[in-house]
Amino acid sequence: MEKSLWQKARRADLIILPLFAFLLCTVATSAVAAGGGEPGAYLRPPVGAAATALGGAYTAMPGYYAAWWNPAALGFLREHRIAGGTGLRSMGRLDAFGAFDFPIPPRVGMGLLVLYRGDPSLKLYGTDERLLPTSAYTTMTFKGALSYYVNRKLSVGACISGLYQSLPTYGGDNGIADVSATGIGSIDLSLLYHMSKSWNLALLVKNLGARMDWQMGDFSPLVSDRPLPEFVAATSWMASFQHKPLLWLIDCRGYLVDGEWNKLDRPEAIFGTGAEWRRWDNFFIRAGIGSIALNGFILSDADRYYGEAAFQVTAGFSYDLTRVRNGLWLNYGVATDKVWAGIDQQLDVTLAF
Repeated sequence: MEKSLWQKARRADLIILPLFAFLLCTVATSAVAAGGGEPGAYLRPPVGAAATALGGAYTAMPGYYAAWWNPAALGFLREHRIAGGTGLRSMGRLDAFGAFDFPIPPRVGMGLLVLYRGDPSLKLYGTDERLLPTSAYTTMTFKGALSYYVNRKLSVGACISGLYQSLPTYGGDNGIADVSATGIGSIDLSLLYHMSKSWNLALLVKNLGARMDWQMGDFSPLVSDRPLPEFVAATSWMASFQHKPLLWLIDCRGYLVDGEWNKLDRPEAIFGTGAEWRRWDNFFIRAGIGSIALNGFILSDADRYYGEAAFQVTAGFSYDLTRVRNGLWLNYGVATDKVWAGIDQQLDVTLAF
């Protein structure tokens, strides 16, 4: 009986591992064909202090905010988790987020997440270069995720999203006019596979069917904005350093097609990697490198690629607040801006019970 189960697990490994390798290679090699688009760019920065500190590599082992990072991780959840935090990014942009993840025994996990991302003090100038009244750019993202525990190695998940954006436009003599758009129903699909006790693999596709329709005025044509589908291949590896646990994670995100599944003229892959060293039982330290772009300029215009190459250096920590309440952790993450014009910071707390 044990041998039969082991053989089935090995057969699953032989299927999942090549699939992961194929997707990772496809994302990378397809990206070398050309460069990158920007619809839905506000959805790309990491959510959560731990993910920020790890260079945005959090898909293969999300400790919290699983509805954002990998819905399939909810299938392995055995406790309730509440998390919430805020972030201050370069140029005065703000983040605020909260989540609730919980198991539904014996095989189902669910997660809810809300994210605010915007600029509450946006400065705009009119055509006469006159400073207009302070305006705000606002986005709200809502996610509801469901996961199913297939077996001790494999969990699959899905997530449905609601998107909202509001931005100011110049109304001439009328000053500033706010316009908004709402999209409901975009889907994320994912799987998380435990190759071994120390090695995880994850596959994820995000923003399927995402669409936001804008109308700048009563008589203006309707403009459809489609955030790009995002293909993610990720892995995590648990090792040790000086006899203490060391977690290493890698995420590869590919933008290959537009919202209508037409091949992009300039596809792009983004890599992030980070490590978490659990040197002390109540204090974890993290560091990483994020937003490493791979695109066609590497082959077609190497000077331009290396001249424009931008990446983030990241760091952070988690601190156990058991003395306040059991299961409570404080997390902090900091990252340089991609163009080194400032820093991004996120701070949050998590509670497991």
